[in-house]
Amino acid sequence: MCMKQIKAVIFDMDGVISNTVHLHYIVNKKVADRLGIAFNEEWNQKLQGLSRRATVQAIVEKSGVSLSDEEFESCCEIKNSHYIQLINELTEKDTQPGIRSFIKELKESGVTMVVASASQNASRVLTRLELLPYFAGVVDVTKLTRGKPDPEIFLKAAEMVHVSPTDCVAIEDGEAGLTGILQTEMFSVGVGSEPSLVRADLTLPSTEDLTIQVLEKALNRQDKTLYSQE
Repeated sequence: MCMKQIKAVIFDMDGVISNTVHLHYIVNKKVADRLGIAFNEEWNQKLQGLSRRATVQAIVEKSGVSLSDEEFESCCEIKNSHYIQLINELTEKDTQPGIRSFIKELKESGVTMVVASASQNASRVLTRLELLPYFAGVVDVTKLTRGKPDPEIFLKAAEMVHVSPTDCVAIEDGEAGLTGILQTEMFSVGVGSEPSLVRADLTLPSTEDLTIQVLEKALNRQDKTLYSQE
């Protein structure tokens, strides 16, 4: 039987490629503290995958505080400026466990890779991790009309490298992102302990468990493969 070849793998960044979820917790808590509302890591995980503005909006809405447009923009700027300070301290050691070797294996196998992150600082983070050259592109979220959980960012990632969604694998660690993937024809991979990730075609507890062998075995069950059939 001739299997359908996967031609591109689309990655979320925070929590999948980069160990930066805790950085978002730090900057999100600064916003919450300013608004006088309690913030915890569980809530932070729920916000994974949302854009900067959507994250701030969620915190503002829960706080019940009424902000002017200027005050809202100030909160967004506080979040971003503190985040940039933190990511400027990142090194290649801040890559998620096992993910560097997984990316290198995909590259050696000739699989195209794209990053679909809600972060406007994705390229900066990937540069700090010394991983940017491995990717064929990073979706420019400023040019999207809808953020996660809409599937637009994943469809744009596939379009960037001229690959059909049916020929893509997309990897996420957040509920919003996975919801977006599931609205496409991509093979979905959920990584982490978020309960909603069980909806993915393949669910793994950690990036350390994500290898070419594990992914290929899961793909084979759907008559798909990472390797050329020629």
